[in-house]
Amino acid sequence: MPSDSPHRTPHAGGRVQAEALERNSVLQLRLLVQYSVEALELWRELCEYQFHLVAERLPMNIKEDLCRTTFRDLVVSGKQITVALINALMERYFGDSNLTDALSARLREICPNLYGAADLKTTKANELLQSAKHQTNKTEQTAMLHKSLELFKQVTVNIDLGGICNQYASVGFYEGIVELCLATAAEQDNQNLAVHLTHTGEDAGEQLLVARRHCYTCITNTLNNLLAMSQGASGIHNNTGVKVSSAAEAEKQLTTMLEFCYRSTDEVFHVFLYEWLIGNGLVNRLLAIKSSYLEPYLRRAAKQPDNLQILDIMWKYYEKEKNYSAAARILAKLADRDRDTDNFTLWDRIDYISRAILCAKACSTSLNNEGEFLHELEDKMDVAQLQLNIYSCLEQMTSNPVAEAALSDLNRLIDISTLYSDYAEKFNMAECQLAIIHCAGHHDPLLVQKLWRELLAQEINSSQYLPQVSVMSSLRNKILLLGNIYQAAEKFFPTQFIVQQLEVISCRGGWDQSWAIDTMLQIPTSHFHLHSTYTSLLQMKLPCWEQLGAPYHLHIVTSLLLTSYVAHLNNVPLLERKPLLCEIQDVIDAHVVDLQASVSAGSDVTSALSRFKALQASFNKY
Repeated sequence: MPSDSPHRTPHAGGRVQAEALERNSVLQLRLLVQYSVEALELWRELCEYQFHLVAERLPMNIKEDLCRTTFRDLVVSGKQITVALINALMERYFGDSNLTDALSARLREICPNLYGAADLKTTKANELLQSAKHQTNKTEQTAMLHKSLELFKQVTVNIDLGGICNQYASVGFYEGIVELCLATAAEQDNQNLAVHLTHTGEDAGEQLLVARRHCYTCITNTLNNLLAMSQGASGIHNNTGVKVSSAAEAEKQLTTMLEFCYRSTDEVFHVFLYEWLIGNGLVNRLLAIKSSYLEPYLRRAAKQPDNLQILDIMWKYYEKEKNYSAAARILAKLADRDRDTDNFTLWDRIDYISRAILCAKACSTSLNNEGEFLHELEDKMDVAQLQLNIYSCLEQMTSNPVAEAALSDLNRLIDISTLYSDYAEKFNMAECQLAIIHCAGHHDPLLVQKLWRELLAQEINSSQYLPQVSVMSSLRNKILLLGNIYQAAEKFFPTQFIVQQLEVISCRGGWDQSWAIDTMLQIPTSHFHLHSTYTSLLQMKLPCWEQLGAPYHLHIVTSLLLTSYVAHLNNVPLLERKPLLCEIQDVIDAHVVDLQASVSAGSDVTSALSRFKALQASFNKY
């Protein structure tokens, strides 16, 4: 009846559910009995083959687990122990294929759930591996190893991956190690979800990455041992089974195994391998890899907070790939980065900028933005060089604690305005100040004169306790150095002011009267320009010469300059020579008049007058 159905449906549904649960319980009980019987049958078989001899072949961790395992645990959760016991039993008779085949058939009969089809393949693969280890024919050995590999790859869930890799390593079958580990890793993640996790960095599904990385570790364990041996060890038989007779052989085997690794199409493994190479300082090997996975890996890794090492690798990668624009921009970023380490110095930053400039210049593109970027780098290098000069000056101020404190700050790049105000000006570095305003193109004639006066005084003070000849030499070298830098820009190398200062210094110190002239000519400054400079100084009639007690000092020096000038007239073209001689003769006549009117008849004045008259006489030859 329709009215009864609502009451019967829940009752019927409950009965069906109860029957299903009971049926499942019976099935589970049947399986428990079946597994218990098979475990007892296996145990009896082991006893027949002398259990203690079989147990000797077990790995130590399995032996320890076996001692603690009850029969209940063996049946319910002892799969690893039973597999190990069966493998140990089969290994006793490897080499006798008839016996192992018979034993396999027997185990399939008495304990099919403990020793299934996959276990049979594992046994066969192990037997091939053991036979290969004792095979002296290289071709036969290679064939056996490859056959064992193919069988192991079919049953990756049931194998002792680490133990098999160690055995492959003992016979140098590195290809087998790589292939088997990668096949096992793929089996752990048959939907390849780990690739997505690697790209996104998501935490969900982390166990997949852990499982795959556990497989990859068997590869890097062998690589670690080969690397250690290649760095000096020899004759070692270690826990990964690797055997080498020399460091050179280990290096060769390491290269061979890495080549097998590079061929992999497993992107997650490539990431694991790249991390291993970087962690072991094998950056050159990393950069030699031709792989489509490398650049994406570097890009992802560069986004991490602590990415300086990756950026260092990344610019080298782009330089190697001839992507100079990308390399230059990474180098520029590295030069500007803050680093909490005393090992990263201003010199390191300058090195980065220098490399960035080289890369930027190597760009084949002529786009405006690339040209602007190169210009920015060159400006940054100019300022960094100024900063390096300031750093060097501060290093010499050993008795100044403020200067010592400032040195650490100079290991980061500082803008040009701060360099001037907080360092060059603060520590009275006139030469550095001049270099900064020259770099900035700042034109301030009075400031330039002030800086030249200060830097000349500082140079003399720095050598004041040396013999006069050393002071003269030191100052001349400084003028020559700065002249080569600034002479092309008169606003930063005011010749007239500099000559005046040098002549005052020379006169006050009683130096050779031709010292300033010789210094300026060595820069070089032309005779004509120098003569114009001295003429202007004479016309200014500065009181300093009277104060120095040498009112005719400039006349005397000019006589020496013109004598040198006339001696080089043969270098002047013939058509230009006559007008030039007329001009010089007029100047000489004026000097002669001034000196003849002098009330002083000092020897220097007399000598200068004689030189002028000799010059007048020499003009008759032209």
